[in-house]
This record gives sequence, structure tokens and C-alpha cells, in this order.
Amino acid sequence: MPASRFARYALVTSAIVGVASVALFSYGMFASDVEIKTRLFVLVAGVLLMFVAVAMIATRIVRPLAFVLGAPGARFGGAAGSLARENAVRSPARTASTAAAVMIGLALITFVAVIGQGFKSSFTDAVNTLFLADYSVSGGSNGQTLTNKAADAVAAAPGVEAVSQMRSGEAKVDGKTIFVTGVDKSLTKVVDIRWKTGSNRIPAKLGARGAFVLDRYATDNSLKVGSPLAMETPTGKTIRVHVAGIVDPPKGGSPFGEVSVSNTTFDGAFANHDNEFTFVNIRGGPSDANTATLEKSLTAFPAAVVETRDEFRNSRTKDLNQTLQILYALLGLSVIVSLFGVINTLVLSVFERTRELGMLRAIGMTRRQVRRMIRHESIVTALIGAALGIGVGMFLAVLTTTALSKYGVVFAVPYGTLVAFVGIAILAGILAAILPARRASRLNILDALQYE
Repeated sequence: MPASRFARYALVTSAIVGVASVALFSYGMFASDVEIKTRLFVLVAGVLLMFVAVAMIATRIVRPLAFVLGAPGARFGGAAGSLARENAVRSPARTASTAAAVMIGLALITFVAVIGQGFKSSFTDAVNTLFLADYSVSGGSNGQTLTNKAADAVAAAPGVEAVSQMRSGEAKVDGKTIFVTGVDKSLTKVVDIRWKTGSNRIPAKLGARGAFVLDRYATDNSLKVGSPLAMETPTGKTIRVHVAGIVDPPKGGSPFGEVSVSNTTFDGAFANHDNEFTFVNIRGGPSDANTATLEKSLTAFPAAVVETRDEFRNSRTKDLNQTLQILYALLGLSVIVSLFGVINTLVLSVFERTRELGMLRAIGMTRRQVRRMIRHESIVTALIGAALGIGVGMFLAVLTTTALSKYGVVFAVPYGTLVAFVGIAILAGILAAILPARRASRLNILDALQYE
């Protein structure tokens, strides 16, 4: 097929579309004070344009990709594998358009996988960094609070050496909503706090007028040690405190709100005195016997969940894993749909190459080799889509994690998951080739040679 008269502009056009897509996506991720509807529209437009740009440039990179991705088939598949690689680049435009469907599905799945891994990695690092306690007692991973009477019951259990209670609530400072945490003097025995300004003596000396703040909040509001803060609570009371210290939390976040005060100050201004977390140190550390002791002390509180650090971390990431699996299943449907495009292309290719297939059979190619050739061609096409999709998904994930880095999200690559995605692409190629390969292998040699 002769090239279009506009083909010489394809590279420039795809570059322009690509730059526009990155600009739109970056604006949607990094711009501040943008309405949510506008932000979503810009993000979607940026992603769609990026797919268009990659699809436009794909015809030019199909040949090198096919050469690399088809090398194993050519090496171990004999003549059938070599012919399959050549067939994949015979019509670059057709191969690129077929691979585009696979690309879109795997790009979205890769993006979700990398972002999900970033959340899990940052949260795991934060828990491993901060969690000094032997146990956590809470309302469970669903975020339910637990009455502070449960903490009193735990404190009376045999062998308990320290109990620290943390509460949280919302307040307003200059009309902006923030989270306020209530802490007690035992905090530093169960949580490893890294101070930008201050020391571990601060939580025990907060009193009625002291507070410590997160570093990001201090920077955004030009706060330093000694700065005054006035917080209006939902009860209508105003808490007036001064900054006694500034905490530098790990990237994965921390249990602290923007501002933390003593539990006495918190209870005097907030109506809800339930604990979000209760951390416990017990003689001998985590053990089956100590777990049983704590659970026995909490028999009057059936909602209480006793967890070690590892159990605490795993229970919080379990919900994220379930959400990711649901998203994988939904986005996987797009890969299934893309199979029909691959099947359609292969069937059309078989029809167009009927006489060629007849000649190959006439000079000695077996039916098995014909099926292998079609199968390898399908796998190469699917792998081209996978390579493009994973590349696009990784690029979008890099931009997104960069924008979310101030909220503790890190860039982390789930290598095992990506390898599994490549395996899925190969399986998709094999499945898509079943019907076309069967038809190609069953062609009547004499009829095929006479086909026009």
C-alpha cells in the first residue's frame, strides 16, 4: 500500500500531539486552585491525546520492536518463527493499529499497578519507621474509632508497661479545615518521632497551650516554634496554642494531623473522645501469650482489634490490594476486547496470504508449522502492544507520583506484576491465534495456489 501524501508530516504531528498531551496531563496534576470538573476533563483529554500520539508514532517503531520481541521466536521457532517476525512488520500500520488496543488496556493497568505499589511502599515504610509499640489496639482497618475505656482496660492487663492514646478530629484555622490529633506523654515510647525542630520531651510538656505541627503544614503557613495558632472546633470552642515543635514525618505519612495537642486540651474542645489508635508496650514483646492477655482484657469491647506491627501493616494494605484486584479485573476486560481486534487482523491476513500459505505448504511446511507461524505472529503483535502500553503507563505514573510526592506517594515499580502483565499479553496472543491458525493450517493446497 503506497504511503499517504501526508505521511511525511506524521512524525511532526505526533510530536505536537505528544507535547500537548503531556502539557494537559501535567496541568491537571500540578495546577492548583482548579475546579475538580476542569481538572478531570484536562486529565482525560491529556491521556487520550497521549494514546493518539503513541498510536501515530507506533508505525515507525513497529519494525525495531518486532525485531527485538520476535527474536526468541525466530531463534527457537525455526523458519515459522522467522516468517512470523517478518509478517508482523509487513504492514506496520495494520500491526500498530492492532497493537494499539492492547496498548491502551495495559497502559491503564500498568498505571494503576505502579500507583498502587507506590501507596503500599510508602505506607509500609512509614509503619516500619514509626511503629515502636508492641501492639496496636483499634477499631480495625476500616477506620472505626474505639472508646478510650478500652485503653483503660488494656492498661490494667498484667505486664503492660506503657499505653498511649491518640484521638483525632477536624478543626478550622483561618477558614481552612485541618486534622487535629490528641496525644499523651507516653507517645514517644510507642512512636518514633523525627523532629525537624524539637525533641522527644515535647509531648510530655505540651500542657494546655502547647502543640506540635507537621513540617509541610509549618512551611505552607510560615510557622515556627513560638508561632500562635487558633483552631475552631465543631463544638464552637477555640483552642489557642503555640507551636512547641515541628515533626518531619516519613514520606508515607504518619498518624498525626496537621496539628497535635495534649489529650487534655483535645478533650476540652472536642465532643468525641474515642481513640483512633491505642499503642501498647508489654513485658516480653509480641507473643501468643501476650496477645491472649490483651484480648482477654478487652472481652468487654468486642469491636477492639489487637494487632502486632506486621498485622497492623498487612490489615491496612489488604483493602488496597483488594481494590487493585478489582481494578485489574475491570481493566482486564479491555485486554479481552482487544483480542477480537487481533483475531480480526489475523483472519484478514490469512485471507490475503492464502496463495502464499499454499506455496509454503507446497514446498514442505507442515500444518503444525503454519499454526506456529500464525501463533508467533499474534504473540509478537500482542507484545508490541504490551511494550507500548507498559511504557505509556509508566510515564503517566511517573508524572502522577511526582505530583503526589508531597502527600507521601513514592514511585515504586511492581516488577513481579509487570512480568505477569507480559505473560498475560503472550497468553492473549496465543488465544487470539487459535481460530486464524486453525483455518490457515486447513487450507487446501491446490485451492490456495489458485486463489486470486
